[in-house]
Amino acid sequence: MSRQVIPSTCSECSVRCGALVHVEDGKVVRITGNPAHPGSRGAFCVKGMNAPLAALDHPARITRPMRRLGARGEGRWAPVSWEHALDEIADRLGEIKGTHGGPSIAGAVSNHEQSRAIAVRLLLRSLGSPNFMINQDLCHGCRYTASMLTGAGGLPGSELAKARVILVVGESPSDSHVVEWMHMKAAKANGARLIVVDPRRSQSARLADHWLRVKPGTDAALALSMIHVLFGENLFDREFVEQWCTGAGELRERCTRYPPAVAAKITGVAAESIVEAARLFATTRPGSMLIGHGVDAQANGVATIMAFQALLAITANLDREGTNRPRKQLRGWRGNFREDPRFRLPREIETKILGGETYPLWAGPESSLNSCHNPAVLRAIHTGEPYPVRAMYVANNIVCTYPDIHDTVAALKKLDLLVVLSDQMTPTAELADFFLPRTTLLEEEDVFLDQNGPCVSITQRIVQPRGEARTGMQIAIDLAAVLRERGVLDHDFIPWKSEREFNEYLLAETAVDWRELRARGFCEMPFGYESYRARGFRTPSGKIELAPGRLRALGLDPLPDYRQPVYARPGAREYDLTLLTGIRSMAYHHSRFREFAWARRIQDAPELRIHPATAARLGIDRHDWAWVEMQPGMPRVLLKAFVTDEIPEDIVATGMGWWYPEMEGPDHGAATFNVDVAVPYGPEYDPVTGSAEARVMACKVMRADPEDVKMRLPRAARAPAGIEDLVATG
Repeated sequence: MSRQVIPSTCSECSVRCGALVHVEDGKVVRITGNPAHPGSRGAFCVKGMNAPLAALDHPARITRPMRRLGARGEGRWAPVSWEHALDEIADRLGEIKGTHGGPSIAGAVSNHEQSRAIAVRLLLRSLGSPNFMINQDLCHGCRYTASMLTGAGGLPGSELAKARVILVVGESPSDSHVVEWMHMKAAKANGARLIVVDPRRSQSARLADHWLRVKPGTDAALALSMIHVLFGENLFDREFVEQWCTGAGELRERCTRYPPAVAAKITGVAAESIVEAARLFATTRPGSMLIGHGVDAQANGVATIMAFQALLAITANLDREGTNRPRKQLRGWRGNFREDPRFRLPREIETKILGGETYPLWAGPESSLNSCHNPAVLRAIHTGEPYPVRAMYVANNIVCTYPDIHDTVAALKKLDLLVVLSDQMTPTAELADFFLPRTTLLEEEDVFLDQNGPCVSITQRIVQPRGEARTGMQIAIDLAAVLRERGVLDHDFIPWKSEREFNEYLLAETAVDWRELRARGFCEMPFGYESYRARGFRTPSGKIELAPGRLRALGLDPLPDYRQPVYARPGAREYDLTLLTGIRSMAYHHSRFREFAWARRIQDAPELRIHPATAARLGIDRHDWAWVEMQPGMPRVLLKAFVTDEIPEDIVATGMGWWYPEMEGPDHGAATFNVDVAVPYGPEYDPVTGSAEARVMACKVMRADPEDVKMRLPRAARAPAGIEDLVATG
């Protein structure tokens, strides 16, 4: 028997842990964490252990290109060759571009960093379109934008284990980030103090020395009050603030609105607890901060994150050992395609991006991610304003991840051409004209910078692609070649012939040795601390901007401030509970993995976490299902009660992305069981990024009739192999 252990990197979520792939006689038998990886240091989660193996030969996997027959969503398909699929797609893109222009073609991916996302961005730009959509307006978007504005972005990465005090805001690493959870527990075991800001009594909150049980959506008031304490008690780092910050005087004045007594009334956190936490974070060095998606995807997301970044800055917990590290650069790395002038469209085209005029710091040429305002794209499909969008090239499951599912479905049905890349038939793929089979993790090669290390990491191709599946980058390369032959491309931004050639391009001007990278799975990046002393921070002033001038220039408030969340404003009396969305499960990543039996054994239904007293008041038992409604005119969603005292009595909480792959119908249950069917995609929006208020909402909850639930749940007879035993009773 031949045995081999291949070092690689798991990319099943954005954490990207170092992995060891164990191969026996050419077959992958298990995947474990890599203790040598400088970022993850052996940490590994259930997704990394199971998902790559389960996806490779899953019974529901599709490995041939397919063309739709009949109406969208009818479920009728015919296999076609790659040559036929790419020829027809190229012809139809050429017709649409010739009639409506390049910007009438949009693309969508889940994030902006992986090669499959870079491929979509560059394909669109080659066609003369700036309309690149990502899910990160609902996840990292406010954090990226705030970091661009203040210069105080970054996460601690492996520095977390060296911190003496850790402030956690808007996330529970035990649910979503196994590496941070490992480092945080190690720091705590070594005597670090832990402050957790969270409405829920999460595992992180239970581990904390100080748990600040903040009311949802009020985090900005808490941060500004802590800053008020530091200025008032002279606990800030005066030397760093005077030398490396601008706007400190304005920020100090703003914070006078939020003395602890005032903030206590807003946040529900006792004034003395605010003072104690502020003093602890200011006087214990070094300090690190984790800021998660819980304060993103809100109509006040950027201001909230700016407030916490200001707290980091005035305590000088930036780019020092044990603190938050700004992103480190690798000399010669050629992977920043967002900013690289060799791959940019002419400015007159970039300014046509949908949403750029209203949200230039999110979508404009000088924005953080050069990405569309997604609701603006959907409106353009519906109305043709400011110009029509007639085709989309989609590499993720947007029907299950965008708010207002019905509106997304209606928009996709109006397109002249919809191309979807996937490994299975998702609710988004059901609406496509062409289904293009994409590889799964063990069949892909990807090279990227991992800031947790920091290091260069590689995801290695362990096996050859099944059937006719191709990587996202290879599909873009092949389609670009056909478009080039037809003279449809305005720019040649995809010059490579293969994914390997693309990866070699990324590293060509670095000192990274390709053989060493493949042998170890990573190459450490040399870095030092306090690099700002030589280069400054990445802002126009070269300093941390506590009142960013770019906001002022746009007529926006340059200072962080608290803004009352929508749910707290007067409304219908029956909407008496507050819903938190986006609760993470280690078994899933957004809408992915619902087809896997191992994941469904961990969580078999979309959960509604509810306090025992609230459940009793509503007549809901631990085995019941409940209808949740956010506002009149929006559909309601059906969720399974998970009765737990981790949730306050006036709050309920759920995750996102749910669907049942085994259910019949084009939506596969998403229109009933996915919370996004009940969540509007705005208004209102964050004034800087346009991120919709999708994280915290007023709602009402009603017990569902068990017979109604039984009729709606999938039946075991229709389930794919491996899930029959899990869906017999729901």
